Amino acid sequence: MIREVEMQTHSLQGMKDFYENTLGLTVVQGHSASFSVQAGVSTLTFTESNPSRQPKYHFAFNIPENQINEALRWITPKVSVIPNEGQEVVHFESWNADSIYFYDPAGNIVELIARHNLNNSANEAFSPASLLCVSEIGLPVPDAEEALLKLSRVGIVPWQDYSNQFAAAGDEHGLIIAVKQGRVWFMSDQEEAYPHPLTIRTDVCEVTLDASAGMKIRGLR
Repeated sequence: MIREVEMQTHSLQGMKDFYENTLGLTVVQGHSASFSVQAGVSTLTFTESNPSRQPKYHFAFNIPENQINEALRWITPKVSVIPNEGQEVVHFESWNADSIYFYDPAGNIVELIARHNLNNSANEAFSPASLLCVSEIGLPVPDAEEALLKLSRVGIVPWQDYSNQFAAAGDEHGLIIAVKQGRVWFMSDQEEAYPHPLTIRTDVCEVTLDASAGMKIRGLR
């Protein structure tokens, strides 16, 4: 399970307004140079970046597996959904999942994903409470397969097939998506994956990423 993701942003106030007022998430911590919002069992923290940088990330939220259409109706008045071949909902056959993509004010690619293998269906109206957890966080690295090996050593095991270009580790409640640095993010026509400062805290480890220091893992058990 991904408990916390800490990222940087060049648009701190705009991001706070978006996540608090547009998406309706609860701000659990706020300072002059950072804020945190709660998304189900996960926390998203944004800290102010150097003004000369505009860091961008990819992350996803799990939603109830039966509510992709409800999610689309909920999100459409708030943002412009990124279409894929004219379709607002992207279906992943091999993952048995459906997703919706959009940009937040900092240009991060945000995804709402309904994973049909999970027993998390809901009957309540879709709301901010329907964002159940951080489901995915992208991790740009020189070699995705090598990163996967390092994650495996602390108990975050491979999920489905992998290569040196793309490797998912964990499970459907929380996946670290290692991608080769420089690869264009899926659902973006130009934004390349770059190792901007990033911290991921799971139940078993803390992963940090930085362009100069690279990827580091600290076990929590």
